[in-house]
Amino acid sequence: MRFLPDEAFFMTFARGAAVYGDWLLPGPLDKPPLSIYGSALSMVAVGITADADGVLHLDPYIGEFTGMMPNAFLAILLTALMMRLAGRHCRSRWAAQFAGLITATSPYLLAYGASALTDMSLLFWAAAALACALTGRWALAGMALGLAFWSKQQAALFAPLLVMILLARGGGRQDWLRLGLPAFILGAALLLWDGARPGASIFLQAAVNNSPETWLAAPSLWLERLADWLGRGLWLVGPPLVTSVLLMGAAFVSASQMGMGTAGNWALLLYIIGFFGAHVVFQVNLYDRYLLLILPPLILLVAAQLARLPLSGTRAKGLRLGLVALIAAGGLWSLNAGSIIGGDRGTSAGIDALAAHLNSKPVATVIYDPWLGWELSYYLGAWHDKRRVHYPTAAALVTGALALDEVGDRYFVAPIDQPHDDWLAALRAAGFGIAVDYERDRFAVYRLTTPQE
Repeated sequence: MRFLPDEAFFMTFARGAAVYGDWLLPGPLDKPPLSIYGSALSMVAVGITADADGVLHLDPYIGEFTGMMPNAFLAILLTALMMRLAGRHCRSRWAAQFAGLITATSPYLLAYGASALTDMSLLFWAAAALACALTGRWALAGMALGLAFWSKQQAALFAPLLVMILLARGGGRQDWLRLGLPAFILGAALLLWDGARPGASIFLQAAVNNSPETWLAAPSLWLERLADWLGRGLWLVGPPLVTSVLLMGAAFVSASQMGMGTAGNWALLLYIIGFFGAHVVFQVNLYDRYLLLILPPLILLVAAQLARLPLSGTRAKGLRLGLVALIAAGGLWSLNAGSIIGGDRGTSAGIDALAAHLNSKPVATVIYDPWLGWELSYYLGAWHDKRRVHYPTAAALVTGALALDEVGDRYFVAPIDQPHDDWLAALRAAGFGIAVDYERDRFAVYRLTTPQE
């Protein structure tokens, strides 16, 4: 399966660093560079080849593998990290085993653990910050939080949890300094990097791409947004049935034992509730990957409570083994039957064949591409020799096409499910001849012949 559009966008920057040496990532980037640098270094180490003239190349398929590989390793490390964190926080072997199994089989980790998005890097460093905070290593927690921010700006939403844990543990002035100083230094370093790179700031670009018209969602939409968010949240630690059983089990333990246990557990619970509520009330996109930040605290909380099952002896062991079997079965079901998490991995099916077809056209062929953008750019390759042109409207396309003094055939590219009849009608009305040149999978290419004088 091919890259999602956002994956192709980020991996085009990573390939630019690996092939062209553009390590400052010029262009309309809206994310920090840490995850992209990881993919670029993976491409350099594993994927890059050189021809007889010393020109570097990266095969698109090898680029897919090498771009995803660092995140796959981070997902494996995250599983080990959650086991160690749960074992030390709860002082329980069962808690460690529950945490490891839930992490490894989470549909969210299965979807994003081996992707080329920046979210896995954010998740790993956020979990590392949580692990350090719960064990009182505040300087390392601040450093990990800074690295999470170098992965994605959403790390700022994880900082309140660390503050809550520090307050719950009664941290002193030195602890606050140890937490804040490394995070501040790394944040300042990111600002310096952003200022040094050419083009618009990643923070300004992110604001342009994501700023809502109003900060608060209409109250009439809160219930609908809550239902949508809960529906996605039910996939966090397994398929909805598994998640429901685990959450009910954790709630039963808390009720039967009169509380959550440690103050740290209360901080985890309050953070999860606050995170959910903020995304319901504020006008932000409810992408499923935005829930990744509550995955480590939720797994830790569930594992901690399940390890405290109010039973002993054979019955307790049998119940725990039953829960282990349920979690494992949920993971196998997610792998084989699929889940709703991670986007439609078939969206770009056939874009590699489309790119190969376009690459077969003569040098400097004009390709009009209103929709595919960076995604098609990645699969055309680092050194493609076509002239790709983007116009935002059909009227702008016609104006630009008529102004271009070009006698050769040109091509118009469109996803089949994207309404484009109006675009073709506008070109036809302007005198262009139109014929289907390619139609396969989810894409179509139309050959345009120039109007005759």
